[in-house]
Amino acid sequence: MIRLKTPQGWSIPIKEYDKLQKKNLKEIKYHNRQIKDFDKLTAYYPEVLFKNVTRNNSDGTLDIIVDSGVATEFHTGFLPKRFYKALRMKKDKGLLSSKWNYLDIIQVSESEIIKSFDSSVSIDEAEKIVEASIKKGVKYFD
Repeated sequence: MIRLKTPQGWSIPIKEYDKLQKKNLKEIKYHNRQIKDFDKLTAYYPEVLFKNVTRNNSDGTLDIIVDSGVATEFHTGFLPKRFYKALRMKKDKGLLSSKWNYLDIIQVSESEIIKSFDSSVSIDEAEKIVEASIKKGVKYFD
């Protein structure tokens, strides 16, 4: 679960928010108290936030743009902005599992996205990629 910092507090996945909200309502109903700073929480939908387009490079790296606007408008050939930032990641495979390693953040033009970004990864995989980059100190959504 990725928690994103917002100007007013934190944003968490909608399922987690729903669990906390139910717990908060029970506390209010039965004990007349509320979870502290609950009003500073907001929710996001992972299936919208982590929509993406990707490009596999010849050196084994993956360039990913996590942006629902790009993923939604990609098929039209026209994107809302002229340039986007993409994460360049490499998947290191271990004996039992694999993990994503952050390499760089690059700027990609609209025309390059239309020409060479031809696939996407699952929502769960995109979330793992963003989480790996956050652990390296990258602020992708800023």
